[in-house]
Amino acid sequence: MTPRELAPPDQRLDPRAARSRERVLAAAWELLREGGAAACSIEAVAAASGVAKTTIYRQFDDREQLIFAVLEMLKGAPHVPDTGDVVADVEWTLQDLAAGLFDASTSTLLASMIDLAERSGRVRDMLTDFGARRRALVMARLRRAVDTGDLRKDVDVDLLVGQLVGPLFYRRYISRQPVSRRYVTRLVRTTLQPLRAQPACADGAGGG
Repeated sequence: MTPRELAPPDQRLDPRAARSRERVLAAAWELLREGGAAACSIEAVAAASGVAKTTIYRQFDDREQLIFAVLEMLKGAPHVPDTGDVVADVEWTLQDLAAGLFDASTSTLLASMIDLAERSGRVRDMLTDFGARRRALVMARLRRAVDTGDLRKDVDVDLLVGQLVGPLFYRRYISRQPVSRRYVTRLVRTTLQPLRAQPACADGAGGG
């Protein structure tokens, strides 16, 4: 899948600006994929895209903002379903996360962002915001499950998100172990099933 397929022109831009933005994002994506963040300078993007540096700077404040625009383009708008089955909804969300983490284009780009964040406060803030917006959606879904009685009232939602997401990042960037769909299913079910709220006993049930 190409950046053109992933990111239709921004309807808020005039057609020429939208086309130049498209070319800039496509060129930046190729540079990032081939050489990481170090290869993605504004000068290199201008040369690869054929778009003038002045035009690029009208759309992006700096290289970091451009790189994050590529990351947002590849990841798309975050979404967590709410079908009424919290286990199925969280499993769908983690399968989608795992697919992105183990996709060559997005995982390499995210690794570059993590590396840049160690040396740049601006990148660190952008990456923190990027993760927080996605984490908030998962937390909101889990809180609804607590509110509706699907999960126990004593569930620590913030801790639970880390228990669900952490193993995927560990396997991708630390242990380098593969993550199959079956693994994600086991992870979600073994984590959430013990936290399911017990159905209330009917009045008089179990009485002598």
